Amino acid sequence: MLNSILFCFLLASIGACYVWLGVKKKDRADQILGMHREIDEFKKLIKEKDMHISSRLAPEALRARAAAGGLELKPIDIGPRGRLVRLPDPVVVHQDAAPVSSPVLAGNRQP
Repeated sequence: MLNSILFCFLLASIGACYVWLGVKKKDRADQILGMHREIDEFKKLIKEKDMHISSRLAPEALRARAAAGGLELKPIDIGPRGRLVRLPDPVVVHQDAAPVSSPVLAGNRQP
């Protein structure tokens, strides 16, 4: 009789463990499935954003946005004398050489 009670207890505990492991396996499978769905959603979102970025960077779209924004090149009024300044060529200064005189600029010519 004691053997039959122990056998029934052992059988019930094995059944309980089997059910508990089945529930854990189902929970883990649901987590994995949810993670795969989330990854697929992120991949879809990335693809949509890439398409959006590539359409915004297309040459036609850039030209249209530049035309709509009035970003075309416009002439600059430089006035009668002009505002262009000629910079001197770079001078290599050696340690033994004397310092160079002031640079020649437009309107500041040296004789």
